[in-house]
Amino acid sequence: MLTDYFLYSDVVMIATTQRHLVNIDILLSDIEMQESGFYAGAEHQKYLNDLLRELSALEGMLEHETVHSFQQAVSSAGLENVFKDKRLVSIYQKLISNVLAYWHTVNKIDDILASRFDSHSEKRLELLQAKASRAKSVFKTVAMAMGKNDYSQFITLLGLQHTDWAWRE
Repeated sequence: MLTDYFLYSDVVMIATTQRHLVNIDILLSDIEMQESGFYAGAEHQKYLNDLLRELSALEGMLEHETVHSFQQAVSSAGLENVFKDKRLVSIYQKLISNVLAYWHTVNKIDDILASRFDSHSEKRLELLQAKASRAKSVFKTVAMAMGKNDYSQFITLLGLQHTDWAWRE
């Protein structure tokens, strides 16, 4: 009876992991189908937020997955070229979080510049510029550790082919 419970719970975890991988695949396909003016717009940000949520949920399941079971799940979802390693899930999370933080901060900067500028605005602008710079810096650090090939694939998958995220050696 106890072994039935553990077997059932393993099947449920595998099914849940598989569900998250399928959702990630759908989101990546949706991003891939978007037009060129899509970059950094509200829809692009929504897709990346949804993807970040799925990656977070998947990461919670990974502690229960062996490397072999994860690779089987990834392979059956057709994402073996995306997640060659379990660690890429958390790396993608960090990168996406920093992209979203950068965009959010740049939007705030643009709002300040478009509105009436006063002494408080100047101080906020300086803080926001530092925050945007920090988000981009963390992104670049993680990207460099990832390697050029995996990074290029990440950029293409997420529709981030823009000078903001160009590879710099």
